[in-house]
Amino acid sequence: MTIVSSPLNRASIALVLCCLTSPTFSADDGAMTIVNAFVAKYQEAVASKNAAKLAELFTEDAVFQNSAGVFKGRSAIEHYREGGIKAGVQKEDISVAGAQKAGDVIYDYGDTTIHINTQSGPKDVKLHWGAVLTKSDKDWKITLLTATPAAPPKPQ
Repeated sequence: MTIVSSPLNRASIALVLCCLTSPTFSADDGAMTIVNAFVAKYQEAVASKNAAKLAELFTEDAVFQNSAGVFKGRSAIEHYREGGIKAGVQKEDISVAGAQKAGDVIYDYGDTTIHINTQSGPKDVKLHWGAVLTKSDKDWKITLLTATPAAPPKPQ
């Protein structure tokens, strides 16, 4: 059996280890500070409506999975986000529920609301997300990002 070592494989292993070894997340590892700063850059890139700027926040071999599909690599992610800009994505409000750092890898998760101006009027899309950030040189980049639709509120 051959195991290929890549940033995505290392990030996936780190994600599994974080989940298995740490039932509670600690804020004292600095992860939340790093993630909150990263989220601010991400939200700024979305609001700039510049897909290339947004794609720069991902590693070259990053994977972005959502209900629209699986986008592998920075160029595929940039192309996908260009489509979102054309569809009217205006901004993204991101909240971080937790984060944990293990060396040069951070696993973080939370909720987001994507604000879209459509031809039929404004629309908000609510999602749950999970991400793996890896440190490359001095910068943190997204290696893996997943987003799933949030369930609609239960009727009262």
